[in-house]
Amino acid sequence: MTYNVNDNFGFKANIARGYRAPNASEISAKGVHPGTGFEQLGDANFKPEFSLQEDAGIFFSSKHVSGSADVFNNVISNYIYNEKLASLNGGDSLFVKDGNSFPVFKFRQTTAQLYGGELSLDIHPHPLDWLHFENTFSYVSGKFSEAIEGVDNVPFIPAPRLLSQLGGTFYKQGKKIRNLSVKIEMDANFKQNKPFTAFNTETATPAYTLFNASIGTEIRQHNKTLFSIYFNAVNFTDVAYQSHLSRLKYAPENPVTGRMGVYNMGRNFSIKLNVPISGKLKTDD
Repeated sequence: MTYNVNDNFGFKANIARGYRAPNASEISAKGVHPGTGFEQLGDANFKPEFSLQEDAGIFFSSKHVSGSADVFNNVISNYIYNEKLASLNGGDSLFVKDGNSFPVFKFRQTTAQLYGGELSLDIHPHPLDWLHFENTFSYVSGKFSEAIEGVDNVPFIPAPRLLSQLGGTFYKQGKKIRNLSVKIEMDANFKQNKPFTAFNTETATPAYTLFNASIGTEIRQHNKTLFSIYFNAVNFTDVAYQSHLSRLKYAPENPVTGRMGVYNMGRNFSIKLNVPISGKLKTDD
């Protein structure tokens, strides 16, 4: 349901019902996962996940500013999560292969609730139509219906995040150079201090901020685009960080750096070249 109060302001609301069938890994996994480094077990008796979500929001748009605010609540039955198994003597269950020991995890099902929201603000002052300052803040929280080993936090919930991007587009109708775009982005990820700590599954993740930038344009001749070229710089301040959603942060200690787990990508540069190819196929009448 959407209701427009006027040309600038409106409301929206939605109720959705959905389901997801368990994937092949969740049903039949039995072996060491090469990406996580632990023995993974599935369950052939799993039921599909079913969800019931309600969400609502408001949105505003004007000549200089546009924005929105949205909230949602999603209850998921038969929610699939990963649980570390304990041995009979009270310690971790271990799978031994070729002299190496791997902790054992098994997929389980329960009821979970996810809720949160998103705020967005886009400033595009007139007459500076080439300028955009876009901001988005998102927040998600997840809770189990019943605590597991004294913890009700759903695992692998992303931390609150603020994404800000300042950009401009020039030469929109240029003859040689067209749509020259320049952008700089701040990706601020807040501390995630609500991990699923049962069975030592998760740990808290500290906050980190990444800075990215890009520049790109179209090169034209005789009213045709010869090619488009883009240059991107990701994490150009070379911040050492681990995403809360990365399972590789729980990998063994790196003997070179002395740090636990695998860190995400550092400073990275890339160039993309797009060359349009056009032609006509000759056919006989």
